[in-house]
Amino acid sequence: MPVPTQEQQDLFQLICNHAGFAPSLADNVRIYEVDEIPPEDERGWRQIDGWKVSFEGTVGDDWTNPLGNMHGAAYAWVLDSCTSAALVATHTPTFWGLPMLSGISLNMELQYLNPAPKGTKLLIDVEIVKCTSKLANLRCDVKDMKTGKIYATGTQIKYWKAMATAKL
Repeated sequence: MPVPTQEQQDLFQLICNHAGFAPSLADNVRIYEVDEIPPEDERGWRQIDGWKVSFEGTVGDDWTNPLGNMHGAAYAWVLDSCTSAALVATHTPTFWGLPMLSGISLNMELQYLNPAPKGTKLLIDVEIVKCTSKLANLRCDVKDMKTGKIYATGTQIKYWKAMATAKL
């Protein structure tokens, strides 16, 4: 995967800092690698099934529980923020775009497999498994950057509809 541009890094930070929840967590996460963005088709949509992006991060003080390991809520933030960022990166005005950018979470499932101690360098792999004009199925694995040990794995299903016709 290619190295991300500064524009992509800035967009990720902007998204996370304005999401309304735990913006300080974004300070410890950066895009590591990112697939090329597929071209738009004649409808203004993209074929993004299988598209991947990886992030790197460090388990900081504000990520930990009283035992000094990554807190479950921090894992949930990583899953939600990083999978949402994948959809933002691939949107068009008519495909997962504004004003409902990255859609609404319908379901998140997360399995905590191993503790990640404070200071651990993380590799966060995200894949858009399947994405239609309304539903996206996303996967996120949180691993040790050096060893590949899996700390947590999860999936998210998101919904998007053009706001001109949306009834939430």
